[in-house]
Amino acid sequence: MSDHDGRRFDLVLFGATGFTGQRAARRLAEVRPDGLTVALAGRREGPLRELAGELGMDMVVADVGDRASVEDMARSTRVLLSTAGPFAIHGDPVVDACAAASTHYADLTGEVPWMRRIIERHHAAATGSGALLVPASGFDSAPADLAVYLASAYAAEQGLHLESGRTVYRLRGGLNGGTLASVLHIFESATPRELADPFALIPGHVSTGEERRLQRDPQWPEFDGVGGRWVVPFFMGPINRRVVQRSAHLRAERGAPMSLGEGFRYDEFQSVSSGRGWLAARTTTLTLGAGQMLLSTAAGRALFRRFGPSPGEGPSERVLSGGVTRSTTHFALSDGRTIEVRQDMRGDPGNAATVRILVETGLALVQRPLVAGEGGVLTPTTALGDELVRRLRATGEHSLDVLES
Repeated sequence: MSDHDGRRFDLVLFGATGFTGQRAARRLAEVRPDGLTVALAGRREGPLRELAGELGMDMVVADVGDRASVEDMARSTRVLLSTAGPFAIHGDPVVDACAAASTHYADLTGEVPWMRRIIERHHAAATGSGALLVPASGFDSAPADLAVYLASAYAAEQGLHLESGRTVYRLRGGLNGGTLASVLHIFESATPRELADPFALIPGHVSTGEERRLQRDPQWPEFDGVGGRWVVPFFMGPINRRVVQRSAHLRAERGAPMSLGEGFRYDEFQSVSSGRGWLAARTTTLTLGAGQMLLSTAAGRALFRRFGPSPGEGPSERVLSGGVTRSTTHFALSDGRTIEVRQDMRGDPGNAATVRILVETGLALVQRPLVAGEGGVLTPTTALGDELVRRLRATGEHSLDVLES
């Protein structure tokens, strides 16, 4: 399926020998269409050769410490997927190379300060070239982006707009070392002000104090009247909220605004498995807050590094297969009615659902030609929209249902 532009591959997966990368490689081997040329890439030639041989794929040796090798990799393919985090450490050479080569790109990052950096560096040029650079194309932050996208389309069909949205997640899964390393780097390198900015992914946005107050991230438990239980702020909520904000900004900027009311607010919470009461929710919130305080100190981060999984390590197959990833998002419509978007994603959120979303994003990007003026540093739905929805539904492992409440 390789294009006439002389590129060897349709898709290259970079970081393929890591914990998440191996899962993505095996997923690609299962679902890639006949004729699609795929290569696995990384810096460790021995493990890479073994994995590529097992899966019947080509291999590309590339190391972010050797920019020439990364540039050759980007020029060799139409689409490059990356699982090689922390992206603030390893991602710049890869995105730089893809932007220069007009190669579509997607990754699994949830690192907001780094995403802002690549927006500032590459959005304008990539818009012109047609290259689609799509960070946050995994569990961070596609489900949130998809929920608002689908609900907005529903509202538009009714001649209405969305007043607000609230997602409640039910999750069970494990933590891999790459994700932990990314979290540690965020707290190590970003300032509290950067992390608290609700418009961090809209460079140049000048917000009033009142606007920042209204869009402030949730801090405390709330009672979910729909579910009939107390819920706690979702620890990935700040990341997902900023991606949703960027989607709305990009669509308005390109003349196709979403059906969102003035002051639209989107929030995320997580159900408390230990009980329905206020005390359980309060205890969970305080525990999460204590963890964030530890992450804000060098000594606390050292503890996480010592006792948490190292890069390349992750949950057992038993934990992964027993994972649960479900979200229900309720939206208030401008006529007083409510709708909900339900997503049921098979498996562990950070190791199964996220890989599935990234792979389908990559396969969708393979079908997208370069169109001058339509590229940029985008979000999953502004890059792929209905095509990503269709592909995820077609897996049979990711439901996306819009229901009237």
